[in-house]
Parts: sequence; structure tokens; C-alpha cells
Amino acid sequence: MKITLGENLTTSTVLEGHTPVNTAFANPRQDMNPGELLTASLGACMLTMVGYMASKRGDNTRGTFADVTAKFDDKHSRIVAFDIVITFPSSFTQEQKDTYTRAAQTCPVHNSLREDIQYTITVK
Repeated sequence: MKITLGENLTTSTVLEGHTPVNTAFANPRQDMNPGELLTASLGACMLTMVGYMASKRGDNTRGTFADVTAKFDDKHSRIVAFDIVITFPSSFTQEQKDTYTRAAQTCPVHNSLREDIQYTITVK
């Protein structure tokens, strides 16, 4: 991944020719800031694990979504907690929800973050 610094933003490109991702702190802005990008990465990674496991089990997880909110320390210098709400299809049993929630928590982003970050996970 190549990351370049511009005026009040960065541009990240995975491979030449792919759509770049911008991060910015300037206001008004259309791009995510790095903390928002990390929050999105956590949610996307968790749902990727759910989708992967569902494909192995033959379950249809279409429509599953996650709302992820990062909480920062008083100095706004680091993320100290994430509130995560995962909403599964209404047809899912509690056993399915529990299985996929455990799978979500095995994602590489979750496993790479500091161990002292608190996670509150609500399942619907």
C-alpha cells in the first residue's frame, strides 16, 4: 500500500489502477479521518469473518450490518473503546447470532488492536 501526503489529506492506494482512499481532517470534508477509517476497518473485518463463516455453513447473511462507534480518551489521542451493534437477519436463531458474533471477534483487525481497548457488542 502506498500512502502519499497532500494538502490536509492523505491518499492510500493498494495497487496501481485501483480506486484510492483519501483521509482528511480539513472541514468541510467528504473523506474519513484516520480514526473513522480504523472504525470502518474493524466493522468491515468483523462482517467479513461473518460472511466467510456463513458461506462455509450455507447460511444467508445478506442484510447483516454493523454500527460501530469509536470512543476516544479525553485528549482525543487514542481510541479506548468501541461500541458495536451487529444486526442479523430476523430469521436467525439465537444460536446462529451467537456463533457469528464469536466469529466476528476473531477478525485480524480486532486481534491486532491494543488489548486494553474495551468492546461492547450488542446483537440484534
